[in-house]
Amino acid sequence: MRPSLRIALTGVTAGALVCVLASCSGSGSETAGDGTVTITVSGRPPATDAASLKTFDARVAEFEKANPKIKIKTNEYQYDQQSFQTKVGGSLETIVRVPLTEMSGLIKRKQIADLTSDFKGLKHSEDFNEVALGAAKGLDGKIYGIPTEEYALGLVYNRDLFEKAGLDPDQPPATWPEVRAAAEAISEKTDATGYAQMTKENTGGWMLTAMAYSFGDNMQEEAGGKWANTFDHSGSGAEKSLKALKEMRWTDQSMGRNQLRNITDMEKDFSTGKIGMTIAGPSIIGHYIQQYKGAPETIGLSAMPTDGSSKRTLAGGTIAVISPRATPQQREAAAKFIDFYYLAPKYDVALGEKDAAAQKKDGAVIGAPTVPFYKPAIADPVQAAIDKQANVPVAHFAPYSKALGEYELVIEPPVEAQNVYKALDSAVQAVLTREDADPAEQLKKAASQVKSQVERAQN
Repeated sequence: MRPSLRIALTGVTAGALVCVLASCSGSGSETAGDGTVTITVSGRPPATDAASLKTFDARVAEFEKANPKIKIKTNEYQYDQQSFQTKVGGSLETIVRVPLTEMSGLIKRKQIADLTSDFKGLKHSEDFNEVALGAAKGLDGKIYGIPTEEYALGLVYNRDLFEKAGLDPDQPPATWPEVRAAAEAISEKTDATGYAQMTKENTGGWMLTAMAYSFGDNMQEEAGGKWANTFDHSGSGAEKSLKALKEMRWTDQSMGRNQLRNITDMEKDFSTGKIGMTIAGPSIIGHYIQQYKGAPETIGLSAMPTDGSSKRTLAGGTIAVISPRATPQQREAAAKFIDFYYLAPKYDVALGEKDAAAQKKDGAVIGAPTVPFYKPAIADPVQAAIDKQANVPVAHFAPYSKALGEYELVIEPPVEAQNVYKALDSAVQAVLTREDADPAEQLKKAASQVKSQVERAQN
């Protein structure tokens, strides 16, 4: 049984999205005289993705058959900040799936509907896991969205390299000192790099943020109603993280020579056995097997390493929100559709296994761990049914699944996260490419570079 999870909101919440809302302005004109309600669902797969489009259309048709008083219009709109700000004035779809990090800003600007009462009408709403629901709540305790997917970063590792280095693949490192020791062993006893970390295209800042969380710290703090960067403070989690990386890179020589990788570079090098360990989300399992033809039995996933005290990691995902212009009838219809399309496979045992079997038939990887949306009494039977369809060794991800319930899940920095990440890329690259680079100095440079952007974003 998986224990329940906890989540911490560090501020303005962190992609793709599906929407349901009146295709006009939600003024009520989308309710016919016979009580039929029309809502718009965006995020329809493109025609080029024939298999996904066929499944999507079939599910929509199934929903309409079960709910004859609800009519669904669909389009291919996918969320981005700029278009959303334009659409919210009147052309926004009824439901939109937004990144977790967007929630606080949307709530503050009153750009999404209060779904507290609508959420209570969902099946098993009382059994919803707080870790999944936390990012959908405002500071007022009200619910402004319905989660559709969530992930948490962890330590991905090559089990074959562990064995070659004399390490136990069933007992992966749980702390950063243990990661350091394992990385050194892999580098000394194999031809692979012991540990590697992404550094390019904002991934350097993203991974550094995840490390800072694992050291018990945040990247920004609120004071007087305003958020400010704190990653450059003396003794910060970011500084401790950079020092740990510097030691592995220059003292232990366990991080190899190539320090300039984006997420694609990292996945390629890891999948070809060039890297022993890195930080990633569970999605890397599918990429490893499908895109890069890695052997399923060679990949392992464990929880995010920590500093030995607090257990924290970075979380992400998407939440379905509803247009503030939607009528009460449209909100109710939209919530029903979200429940049917996104949530039912997470609480309905038969449907969960049916979906898993269909996905496996289409070539998907089944068995990668996920953040459970419901309490164990609901989630565990569904997961057990899905695992019957698994085509990967589920036991190799047990260290991740077992430990996840003990972790605090923290979302991305609340203000200008991507620009913060961009500035921090340079700091991470400097420390990993120049032996004389000082972590504290590099963090101060990054903070100075992005300070004005963070301030302007809150004016």
